[in-house]
Amino acid sequence: MSAPSTVVLAISRQLGSGGSFIGQSVAHRLGLKYVDREILQRASALLGREDGDLEQLEERVANAWVRMVRHLSLGPPDALFTPPKPAASVYEEDLFRIERQIMREIASRESCVMVGRGCTFVLRDHPGVLRLFVHAPEAWRVDNLMTTMKGPPRDEVRDLVRRTNRDRARFIQAVCGCDWSDACHYDLTVNPATIGLDAAVDLVTEVVQKRLREPGGA
Repeated sequence: MSAPSTVVLAISRQLGSGGSFIGQSVAHRLGLKYVDREILQRASALLGREDGDLEQLEERVANAWVRMVRHLSLGPPDALFTPPKPAASVYEEDLFRIERQIMREIASRESCVMVGRGCTFVLRDHPGVLRLFVHAPEAWRVDNLMTTMKGPPRDEVRDLVRRTNRDRARFIQAVCGCDWSDACHYDLTVNPATIGLDAAVDLVTEVVQKRLREPGGA
């Protein structure tokens, strides 16, 4: 196998587990690009829509996970995407297709930290990928969210956590045929509730740094 030209830390995370914080912290420590909203912004430009419009559509993707399966019949994964005419509707399949291509293009070009949007499964064949799953007990995740949201009652936050993670799991199962929470699909899993967020950042940083130092690592 040829040495990877880029190293990508691809993160899947349960809502409230601190996965985004870990990703941002690792990227900052190692001077890597942090990729999250850029994917949505570039998709907006190609699809001729405002970021806000696609953000609302993106939030519906998981809830419409059954329809997303149809993208498998729209051509091979790397088929060229043709943006629709301005008057055309933007469907969930279009959004996932273009986001998938953007993720692969970024991964081929530069080492980075990428979070969400199924990146751990989209990039699973990238030679320099490190796939991370961040999880924690529900009560810890709810507490963690409540410290940042500062407002909603606990039962509403708990319902949000359950609904979001259920939708994420269904989405990955539909489009990739994988159990989102199965550790076998990841190179590393961390539980910040057990080791703490700072220790989780230290651990992941060390692993990524080691990969970057390998021959061919960017």
